[in-house]
Amino acid sequence: MKKAACTIGFALAALSVAAQDGREGWESVASYRAERAVDHFAAQEKSTDPAVARAARFGRAVALLDLHPVTAAQLQEARGIFTSLAYSGADDVAQGARFFLGRIAQHHAVVPDLAEADRQFRQLITEHGDSLWAQTALSRLALLELYALRPTAPAAERVAAAEQLLGQARAPAAACELHYVIANAILFHRLPDAGALKHFVAAERLGRLGWNERREVLVQIGELSRLAGDEAQAAEYYRKFLTENPRDQRAYLIRERLEKL
Repeated sequence: MKKAACTIGFALAALSVAAQDGREGWESVASYRAERAVDHFAAQEKSTDPAVARAARFGRAVALLDLHPVTAAQLQEARGIFTSLAYSGADDVAQGARFFLGRIAQHHAVVPDLAEADRQFRQLITEHGDSLWAQTALSRLALLELYALRPTAPAAERVAAAEQLLGQARAPAAACELHYVIANAILFHRLPDAGALKHFVAAERLGRLGWNERREVLVQIGELSRLAGDEAQAAEYYRKFLTENPRDQRAYLIRERLEKL
C-alpha cells in the first residue's frame, strides 16, 4: 500500500473527530488536493469553537504530509502540530496525532526513527486499545516487528511477535490486515508455507480486504493449497478468483490449474 493512500485513508477515518465545517478539507485530502485542504484547515483554525480549531489543526498537519514533495519545513511543522495535540488530551484528535507521530518516525523522516515509531504505536495501543487509531496502529507495529526492529533476530521469532498482536485486534479490519501482513512476511522470510496459508485464509474469511489485495490472496490460497495437496480448497479459491476476476491476465493459468486438479 502506498504511503499517500494510507495517509488519505486514515484522514478520512478521522472525519468522525472533525466538525462538520472541516468536511470540505477532508474531501480535498481524499481527492489529492492537499494544497486546497491546507488552506481550508488554516481558515478553520481561526474558529472561536475550540473543538473546531483543534480538529482543523489536526487536519492541516495531515494535509501537510500529503502536499508533495514533502519538504523538511513541512515535516517539521506537521510534527510540531501532532506533538502539541498528542500531549494535550486523550480525545480522538490526540490519538490520531500520536498515530501520525509514529508514521512520521517510521516513513516520513529522512532517517527513520524506528524506536520512536515503536514507542508511539505501543503507547497508543496500550492507552486506547479499542480506538480506531490504536486498531490501525496494530498492523504498522506488526510491520516494524516483522522487518525492522530486530533485523538479526530469527524470522520465526519476528513472526511470532507479530502474531501476538492478533490478540489485541478487536476490529475485523484490523485483524484482517494483521493476518495479511503476517502471511506476506512468512513468504518473504521463506518460512514454511503452511503458516502463510493459515493467515491468508483467515484474512480472506474476515472479508475486509481491498479489491487488489483480495485477488492476490485468492491466488495465493489456491496455489499454496495446491502445493500442500489440499485440492478441494485449491479448487474453491481458484473458482472464487475466476468468478470475481474473469479478465485478469492470470485467469488462463488458473483455469489450467483448475482443470488439472
